[in-house]
This record gives sequence, C-alpha cells and structure tokens, in this order.
Amino acid sequence: MGAIEDFIDGKVLDPTFAALGLGNAPYELSQTIFWGIASGVLFTIVLSTGGLFTLVFRRLFAFFTQRIGPNRVGPFGLFQLIADGLKLVSKEDIIPRAASKTLFRVAPYLAITPFVMAWAPIPFSNDLILTNIGVGIIFVLAISALSPLAEITAGWASNNKYAIYGGVRAAALDFSYEIPMVISVVGVIMLAGSMSTIDIVNMQKGCLEFAASGACARHGMWFVFPQIIGAFIFFAAALAKAGLVPTDLPEAESELVAGYSTEYSGMRFGFFYVVLFAQVFFISALITTLYLGGWLGPFGSPSEWYFKPLGDGALWFTVKTLLICFVIFWLWLTLPRVRMDQYLNFAWKVLFPLSLLNLVVAAIVRGFVLG
Repeated sequence: MGAIEDFIDGKVLDPTFAALGLGNAPYELSQTIFWGIASGVLFTIVLSTGGLFTLVFRRLFAFFTQRIGPNRVGPFGLFQLIADGLKLVSKEDIIPRAASKTLFRVAPYLAITPFVMAWAPIPFSNDLILTNIGVGIIFVLAISALSPLAEITAGWASNNKYAIYGGVRAAALDFSYEIPMVISVVGVIMLAGSMSTIDIVNMQKGCLEFAASGACARHGMWFVFPQIIGAFIFFAAALAKAGLVPTDLPEAESELVAGYSTEYSGMRFGFFYVVLFAQVFFISALITTLYLGGWLGPFGSPSEWYFKPLGDGALWFTVKTLLICFVIFWLWLTLPRVRMDQYLNFAWKVLFPLSLLNLVVAAIVRGFVLG
C-alpha cells in the first residue's frame, strides 16, 4: 500500500468502523470505501490543476506578449478560474441533431477517466503516492494510450467533418509518438532495474535495496545525465501526445475550428480542456520522476526540506515539476504550429531512430557503468 492508502485504511477507516459498531467490517467494504475516497480526491486534484493552469497560461501569455491578462475577478484576477468554472457549469449542454447522442455524451468521460487514473502511481514524495504498484510506469503508459479512443469517439459522434479530421489527426499523432516514447522509457527501466515509480526515483540516489540480495547501487545520479537523449525524446513525444503547440494539430483553430471538440459546449467542452491543461503538470511530473530524481535534491541527495503532511522531498518535486511546466508554457507561447506531415516525419524519421540509439546507450551504461 502507498502512504495515503495506509493513512486512510489504518487511521481513518478502522476507527470509523469501530465507532459505528462495524469493527469486524469486511475487508472488501473497507477497500471499496478507501478507493471511493481516493478516487474522489484524485479527481478533484486533477480538475483543480487543470482549472488553475488555465489561469497560469493566460497570465504567462499576457506577460510574454506585454498584455494585461485576467485582472478583474478577485485580487490580481485569481478568481477568474472560479468564474470560468461557473460559466461552463451554467452553459446549455447542446447536442447536435445529427450526432450519435450516446457516444457524444460518453466521449468526454472517456477522455478524463483514464487520465485521472494515470496520476495514481506518480510519487510526489517518498510518502505521498496513491498506490505503489510494481509496474507503475507501465500502467501510466498503458492507461495514457487510451486517449485516442476518446478523441476519435468525440470526432465521429459529432457528425462534423472538422471534428472527424481532428479525431483522426489526434489518433495519428498518438500512435506515431507513443512508440518512441515507450522505447525511451525502456532505457530508464533498464537503468533502474524496476518498473515501480518509487524504485525508479530511489535508484537515482543509488540506494535501492533489492529484496533478494540486499544489494545497493554504487552510483547514484539523475537519469537525465546518462539518458539525455531519452529525456529529449520523452519530452517531445509527450508534448505531441498532449496536443500542445507546436503539435496542437488535432485542435488547430485556423483550419479545424476546435477539432474533435468543435460541437461540444458547457462542461462536456470543459472536460476536454481541463485534460489539456492538466496534461502540462502531468507531463512535467513524469519527466521529474523519470529523469530529474523525483523528490530527491540535486545530485541524488535527499531533500533538506521536510513537511510532515506531505513527506520528505515533496517541495523538491513540486519545484522541479513547476519549472518544467514553465518551459512547456514558454514553448507553447513561442513556437509556431507545424504541418501534420512535418510532425509525423519528425516522429518516424528522427525520434524513432534516436529512441533505438538511446536504448543501446542505456544498455551500455547498465552493463559497464552500473554493473
């Protein structure tokens, strides 16, 4: 169990059951209640992150382009995201007459549900992780691969040619960039000797104790150093899968209006854009976990800042993740959009061969440096 799981199961659920006279409550009941609470908390965190980043994006956009940005609702415009949320909730939910109504309604939930699930194995600190499964990074990649299903469903169900084009573009980008991204992560798995996100971070400080031998790695370093090529590949591929500039081709407003979300309104439209902006933090958190030592301080040292509610290293993780978020927004607001054929060529002719080269580098480092 993760730390949150231990806390809720041992310190909240057990006393609650005892107070209600349910001291012998079935294990299945306690687990059902735990996962219900955990899912609600995680869903709220993801929605809040997406909403907050819409405000951050607009403020940075204004700063980079010498404009004012949101400044009317609340001090410094901080309540603008609340106003936006209330506006989306109050908007009429319009479904086109010719649309496939069932699929049209389902598509936004297909987009947000797998995305929220993918956050579960991300370790924000040594103690702050929802669930530490042994194949955590594989779970994240597998669940993230479901995103084209929602995009194609939304485009097809809308019965709109622009929406269909957007859905097909999204699927093409996802499929093309999924391959080099997965291969780049294999290099990290080879160096760490584990697919657990907790183990991957621990290996970057060189003190992962293997249960069988009790052995400890002799060399601790952030994986960005031996895997600089893999880090670049992962970063570029993750931006493409998220559909951010210069790769927002599925939602290119100059040619496709809003792509697969053209016909959506109200909160159904909001779900797609919450996922889009929350992807920025999600991508940054993955890069921090895989290549920048997670919650570890510089050079693999443990954090010197300790917060009991969050655990050792949570501040390091947050700082590194937010710095990457800033870089992503910077690129988003700076680079021009490229053509579809150019970006597909970049995936297959540049990133794919580089990912294979990176795999060879990882094997050499694992065999001759880490031993």
